[in-house]
Amino acid sequence: MLNGSLALLSSLMAVPVPRHSKYYDGFSCGRSFQPDFPMPTKTHTTAVVLIPPEAIQPPIQTIRSVHDRNFERWMPHITLLYPFAPQQDFQDIIPALAKVAQQTTPFSVILASFNAFRHKKSCTLFLVPEPKNEIVQLHSTLTEYLPDYDDTARFTGGFNPHLSVGQFQHQSLNDAQQQLQNEWKPIQFEVESLSLIYRSKETNDKFVVSESFLFQKRSE
Repeated sequence: MLNGSLALLSSLMAVPVPRHSKYYDGFSCGRSFQPDFPMPTKTHTTAVVLIPPEAIQPPIQTIRSVHDRNFERWMPHITLLYPFAPQQDFQDIIPALAKVAQQTTPFSVILASFNAFRHKKSCTLFLVPEPKNEIVQLHSTLTEYLPDYDDTARFTGGFNPHLSVGQFQHQSLNDAQQQLQNEWKPIQFEVESLSLIYRSKETNDKFVVSESFLFQKRSE
């Protein structure tokens, strides 16, 4: 009986910790079990995002200033990770973000069309960044290094990159979308970095960039 119990205990201790666990070590292939390791804290006051260059922001901001209730709080952005780690944990997180940036080369994105998320009581209109594959791959790499912050991958259909421009009622969405689409001129830009942002009392509750991480330049 004793030998059987010891064998069972040994087999349980040998079970590897899943990759999505809080004990996963994103910087190596190994896994370490730490019983007293705290669950990661998440907050809606920080995020990892892609920010379009300021030079191409004016037409986006023209729409957002009229239709987006988050115009003052958020800069134009494509969300990658949100909610994210609190500011006091940034120094522990930054090495992972830097490593992801080093593995990523700049890529081009075009904002040519609008689409919408239809919620129960309202809709969110957004610009569709195309092609999506580079952004989806970047998001996948981020969640490999930081698996505890994969909330943006948990929606139906998985991660869906988008740049929000406003909120609308269901009955007004189609007309508004059609009008904006007719007036819109496609914008193309180069994505060369990802940004770690935060908001606080010191920033008047507006998101600001804590640090940007430049992608690895293509070899000539």
